[in-house]
Amino acid sequence: MLPRTQTNTKKSKKKTPALTALYYLTIILSTCLLVAALAYIYFNIEHLARENSESDDLKYQAASELSSPSSHFELLKPADGTTDSSDAILTPDKMSILDTEQPSRDEYQPTMKDLFKERNLAPENTVDLFENIKSINKPETRHSTFGREVIYIYHSHSREAFLPYLKNTDQPEEAYHSRANITLVGEMLGNSLERRGLGTTVNFNDIVQELNSRELDYGSSYFVSGEHVKAAQKVNSDLEIFLDIHRDSLRKDSTTIEKNEEGYARLLFVVGTGHKEFEKNLAFAEGLHQQLEIHYPGLSKGILEKDSSQGNGVYNQNLSPNSVIVEIGGVDNTVEELHRTVDALADVLSDYYWHGEK
Repeated sequence: MLPRTQTNTKKSKKKTPALTALYYLTIILSTCLLVAALAYIYFNIEHLARENSESDDLKYQAASELSSPSSHFELLKPADGTTDSSDAILTPDKMSILDTEQPSRDEYQPTMKDLFKERNLAPENTVDLFENIKSINKPETRHSTFGREVIYIYHSHSREAFLPYLKNTDQPEEAYHSRANITLVGEMLGNSLERRGLGTTVNFNDIVQELNSRELDYGSSYFVSGEHVKAAQKVNSDLEIFLDIHRDSLRKDSTTIEKNEEGYARLLFVVGTGHKEFEKNLAFAEGLHQQLEIHYPGLSKGILEKDSSQGNGVYNQNLSPNSVIVEIGGVDNTVEELHRTVDALADVLSDYYWHGEK
């Protein structure tokens, strides 16, 4: 008879393969169950995430439609009350008609005597009205140039003024003033761009005064303003966009559009084709016009191309591909109408700078 210990050893050896097989089988089954559970959880989470994403997209789309500027501007109409403006969006043919019928519309040549004529303001605090007007909507400032000034605003026709603030005259050829003039609109635009994180330089030089001191006529305005642009470029290499701000000489029905009984001064871009790289300036102006059509339909009248036979023809736009004349409103527009449009233009310029091709 074998000792008890040997008998137990043989029995345990016989049981070991069976226990091992059961052990591995248990591990395999447990692993399979775990994988199945994880797969179930994963697919359910993915499905739930997809549903939430679709729901969020719908909410975002609805919110975007409500908050989009274009949704607030889809009822824009000309100031005369009509809903079908013939020049709301200018086609090339309409551009040609506009150009040939009014060839000197932005090239009016007042005499230096007229430019220096003293005109009383009504009200007397007109300058304060321009400088103190506040924006209703506070723009989002998600971007910043962090102290770099990247936009340069200047005024070749610095004394262009607005008839609602001049006493005893309603004639466009008399809409000039030494203080209450287009430079105040440029200042408004500069402030509006700064609120959107875009460092901006506004040149307030009185070009008319410089012309007079140098015994030059009004036709040399762009030459003198161009000297300021070149000097600014030399001092600040960060400057990328150059805006020469004007007002149109046309009357209110051509320069104003209304929405919900609020007037907006219409915009017109002028590109000089008298230099070899004007197409770059044209592309810049087209980009701004297209964005205005998307967000503020009808606010921009389009782009007017002018060659050297129709005026200066270059307008200092040979100094930068991102240079353009911007006519904001006309002789009859009010500070409120001008300011609403300035904020809209600042929105588009901000979007162009941060997201467009420069």
